[in-house]
Order: sequence, then structure tokens, then C-alpha cells
Amino acid sequence: MKNKLFNFLKSAVFVTFISTIMLFCTACSAKKPTPLAEFNLQNNSGAAMIKYVERFVEISPRNSGTINAGKAGQWLSREIKKCGLKPQADSWIEQTPNGKMAFCNIFADYPGETEKTIIIGCHYDTKAGIGPTFQGANDGGSTVGVMLELMRQMVEKKVITKHTIRFAFFDGEECLGDSYSANNGLHGSTRMAHTYFTTAKDILDHVIIIDMVGDKDLVLELPRNVTPKLAKQAMLAAMENKDAARVSLATTYCIDDHWPFVERGFSAIDLIDYTYGSTPTGRDYWHTLEDTVDKLSPESLEKTGILVIDILKLID
Repeated sequence: MKNKLFNFLKSAVFVTFISTIMLFCTACSAKKPTPLAEFNLQNNSGAAMIKYVERFVEISPRNSGTINAGKAGQWLSREIKKCGLKPQADSWIEQTPNGKMAFCNIFADYPGETEKTIIIGCHYDTKAGIGPTFQGANDGGSTVGVMLELMRQMVEKKVITKHTIRFAFFDGEECLGDSYSANNGLHGSTRMAHTYFTTAKDILDHVIIIDMVGDKDLVLELPRNVTPKLAKQAMLAAMENKDAARVSLATTYCIDDHWPFVERGFSAIDLIDYTYGSTPTGRDYWHTLEDTVDKLSPESLEKTGILVIDILKLID
């Protein structure tokens, strides 16, 4: 009887010991947080980014106020949740030249050590009136792929940031017709800028907008109507890392999603490649049925992601 009891106790101790070792090993193998300064994109991230784009543009076109716009917002929410963040939606109705129209911003906050916030933003809508097969793969799709993969890797690697990072997918960037006006275009970014300005002005530190970043001959430009200090940091980030996208200073102004923030006194930049066509300086793919996924470069998407990370490192 004593031998049986002794053997039982030995077995129990052994099982407890093994269980403890397994728990210890599991704890050791758990991923440790990664300081932002040490965070870099995984190799071949561009391939993952363009897969997001390919899936996203299956919903095309995504003109604001349409059924497809709603489907695109739902798709974004699902993908954000898969990445490990909580998707949020801000829906509203606004007057436009074509009457009242519904819009919806989709966003998610990556928590930092403080509430001070940096927005990384893009638009997901497409230009209306192009055609029933219009993908908007570069203009609206490319940046969605960059942001989702950047978000996914930050969550996976538990990146530690001082700032809270808001990933914002704006609706209604495109204007109806050829001219932007107070109630025509930039609807989503205007709404978010107004919300911060009226309720949390001291929280928003910087805004980084990316737009049309998939061109195979990628050169991102900084329009003249951006915040100079933040523009200098973007230029510095590009110069210091040969793997980041190239950046130049444009000679013109640009009406894009950065502008509502700049108008309200926030620090904001716009990283955009104006040229998108059959030649390095052409624009014949822009706002045409030729804006398709096959025109995009995974390397350009990845280079854009690297640049955004490097800018974050400089300002965070």
C-alpha cells in the first residue's frame, strides 16, 4: 500500500513538474513587445499588401452612397477585426451637388502609451462616373492594402508606441465632377478633422495621408500645402533609408484628405504619386478603367509602408 502511494505521489509530482516546465516554455516563447524603433516590416510584405488590394477591389466600383460603398466598409471592418483591432464606423448623411448622400468612415485605434494621436489615413471610395467595372486599384485600393498589412504586423509584433495610432479609412474623398467645393469631396476627412477640432483638439498631433502609392515607377510627392516641419521629417525619413519610397517636393498645391486638417491648424502631410500612366510621367490610368490591379507594384506598396514606419519613428 505504501509503495502504491509512493508511486502515485511520484507520478503526481512528475506531472506537475512537466506542466510547470511547459507553462514556463510557453511563457518564454510568447512574443515580447517590440519598441517602435526596432519595428521593421517583414520581408515580402508587398505581396501581402497587394493580396489585400486584390480582394478589396472585388468590390467595385465603391462610389460613396452606393451599396458597394457599404459592402466596402463592412469588408474593411472585418479585416480590421482579423488584424486584432476593434473597427469603428462613423456614418452620416450630408448634402452634395447630387442631393443628400450617405457616407461612412471606418477606423481603428492602435493604443499607445498616451492618448496623443497620429492619424495614418487614406480613402477607400472611387470616383463616380467612370464605369461599372472601375476598380480604382491605385486610387483608393493601394493604400488600403498598405494600411491593413501595417496594422496587422504592428499588432502581431506588439509594437510599443508613445502615440496612439489611428488607422482611418475615409469615405467621400472623391468629388462629383471636376471641382472640389465645401460640400463636394473630402467628406470623410473633413468630418474627422472637425470632430478633433471641436472635441479633442489637443489630442491630435500629426496626420499622415497616403494616396495612389501603387505605381511601378513610384515617386511620392509632398504638395506645397502641407505642414513644413512634418514634410521635412518625411523627406529625412526617405533619404535615410534606401528601402523606403522616394519623396520629392511638388511645385503645386493639392486638394486631398490632408487639407481639412491643415485648414484647422493640425500638422499634416500628403504622400501621393500624381503620375500614373503608361509612361513614367503619364496620367492616362488615373480615373479611368485602366486603373486595375495588374498596374500595381508590390514593391511600391512595401516601400510606402517602410516610409510610413520611418516617419512614425521620427515623430513618435
